[in-house]
Amino acid sequence: MYSQEFMQKMIVSLKEEKARAEAEIEKLTAPEETMENPSPEDLANDATEDLMEESLLKVYRESLSRVNDALGRIENQTFGRCIECGAVIKEENLEKEPWIEYCENCNLKR
Repeated sequence: MYSQEFMQKMIVSLKEEKARAEAEIEKLTAPEETMENPSPEDLANDATEDLMEESLLKVYRESLSRVNDALGRIENQTFGRCIECGAVIKEENLEKEPWIEYCENCNLKR
């Protein structure tokens, strides 16, 4: 289906993305320093930062999940096949998003 060279490229790309997501998750979940005598403005800014961090954390966790799923599909030799219909996913689409799960037709139906 795909050349060994292409598959190696996908594995490297997925592992790099996995490392990036894990590093960001680690940063976002690291304990924060406590503020002494925070002003109301400091508390408001901290609350806003917490909301943004929660959103980012959700994005990175979803990304990590998709990457891990793709690595699993490589292991069980279903990588590059649509999980809906089994059609082969174009290399150019996998190069853009190595974790992609659906072919173009099934993606349009979703």
